[in-house]
Amino acid sequence: MTRPRVWWLALAVPLVVALPAFRFTPPGAALARLDGQARGQFFRWRGPRTAPADPLILAIDGESLRLADLLGTDERQASPLWRRMGPWPWPRALQAELAATALRGGARRVMINIEYSQPSRYGPADDAAAQALLTPWRQRVHLATGYALERRQGLEQIKLRRPLLALGPSGLTTLLQSEAGVAEAVPGRRWWREQLAGFALPHPLPMAFLARPDALEEEPLGLNYRGPAGTLPSLSAWRIQQAPTGIWKNRTVVIGATAPELGDQLETPFGAMSGSEVLATAVGNVLAEDGLRSASGPATGLLLLLWGGGALTLLARPSSALGTVAVAVALMAAGLGLTYGLWLWAQLDLPLAALLLAPLLGGGLRAAGQARQELRERAYLHQVLSHRISPTLLHDILRNPAPIWNQAAGVRCRCVLLFSDLVDFTPLSASLEPAELFDLLNRYFEVMAAAVLSEQGLLDKFIGDAVMAEFGVPRSRGDQIEARAAVRAALAMQRGLQTLNRALAEKNRPPLRHGIGLHVGEVIAGNLGSSQRLEFTVVGASVNVASRLEGLTRRYPQHPILISGDLLALLPGELVVEPLGPHPLKGWPDPLRVFALQGLEPEAPVADESGAGAPL
Repeated sequence: MTRPRVWWLALAVPLVVALPAFRFTPPGAALARLDGQARGQFFRWRGPRTAPADPLILAIDGESLRLADLLGTDERQASPLWRRMGPWPWPRALQAELAATALRGGARRVMINIEYSQPSRYGPADDAAAQALLTPWRQRVHLATGYALERRQGLEQIKLRRPLLALGPSGLTTLLQSEAGVAEAVPGRRWWREQLAGFALPHPLPMAFLARPDALEEEPLGLNYRGPAGTLPSLSAWRIQQAPTGIWKNRTVVIGATAPELGDQLETPFGAMSGSEVLATAVGNVLAEDGLRSASGPATGLLLLLWGGGALTLLARPSSALGTVAVAVALMAAGLGLTYGLWLWAQLDLPLAALLLAPLLGGGLRAAGQARQELRERAYLHQVLSHRISPTLLHDILRNPAPIWNQAAGVRCRCVLLFSDLVDFTPLSASLEPAELFDLLNRYFEVMAAAVLSEQGLLDKFIGDAVMAEFGVPRSRGDQIEARAAVRAALAMQRGLQTLNRALAEKNRPPLRHGIGLHVGEVIAGNLGSSQRLEFTVVGASVNVASRLEGLTRRYPQHPILISGDLLALLPGELVVEPLGPHPLKGWPDPLRVFALQGLEPEAPVADESGAGAPL
């Protein structure tokens, strides 16, 4: 069996790799990828959720870019804003006017998700006009700072593209993405501190945290998406003049492109989404305090330690491979349920991949070792049982196991009983050396057992030089079929003894004689013994009758096989017998009719492949 430390190591490896210290190793990165895929699946299981009112996206969408196709010339001329709307890029003064409209309406802040790091293509006057428009609310207007990581000639260089307009604190629009390109999180303080260390102060915060700078923590804030594109509150830019009164009051407004033709599309668990919608999702997570957070390093370590200890304890208990597999599956289900539940209701990310892989690997390895051991034991058991019962019966027992084989109890049933015993063997055994005696007995029992097993009988026991067998337990094919099988077995035993005697004669050894008794009746079949050792056997008056019939052969040495009238009655016209009259038997209330079995009638049925019997 697999030694405990081997499967314990398999259980421990994913838990160790999931520790924060190994996060950036290849195995740790692999587990992180699996966790990312699991989060995506969690979003699909959960489905879309109702989005909060804050923030509101003022969207530069496809309709706003194709306004000439939506409105006539006269309609556009009626509105100064509409006259300037058209193909991208729009003048910055127009974008500033959109922000100013929201601020005049009572917006708490405006975040413009458009980089102003280069002068306007409409000239300096456009930048100046935008600055003038927004200056009255300068501390409530946040522009985007771009972040770029460039690699040239093997060197990495970080660039910040700061806005040219002098307004409120700008914000980084950078988002952390998985290897599959899914936007997963807003950078945390650690990333912000490490990546911007070489730049002049002030360092721009991630834009989502400008809504609440105190919410910035060391670890990234996972994005808790509400649903696919179009889920968040949005107003098309060209409809700004038609916006309901009070729509801006105390709200955070995100201004940015949402039209797919402008690019800036990010992959999310719900499909492609514009960068402005993803930014608005992050802002909403910060404001509602429902972004996804990971447990701290010490808390993660404690969780993994407790999970590993519990899994080790539970997986060590089952004594069978199936039991170990069941425990491993239960642990994996519990880990998945715990992780999904905390993710859904507490917005807490757990290292799901490690929680699932630990019982999968540890339990799988232990179950494999147990399965190998069980196969060896089953093969050995098969070998042992095959010497006691026929292959057909053994296959039936193994395919349909029943309590009769492993419980200290008995059941009432009918069967045919066969007793066989050597005659005058005691004096012979006294004249033989122990080795010769064992060799002779083993040769004799080999012949007797083969005759019983070939007829699908059950070898009950060997008692000295006697053989006890039953036909019809633990499962019966019917009294007649079992009676025929017992008769054929008895005749085969007689023929086998004759063959053995010829071999003994060649070695100048005296021949062996035996007596066989056959009877059919009710018995109690089951296991006898103690809780430490059980033996399957049958007991009852019918057992004694068969034994007495075998003993009666001493009075009829010319008739080595005696059967009862009850057995003969099951096979009318099938047996060649000689009646020996009624005989009183000890323990039996009435004299028993006894017959000497001489053979089978020519038309008697013989066994077919199923053992059921077919006409000769």
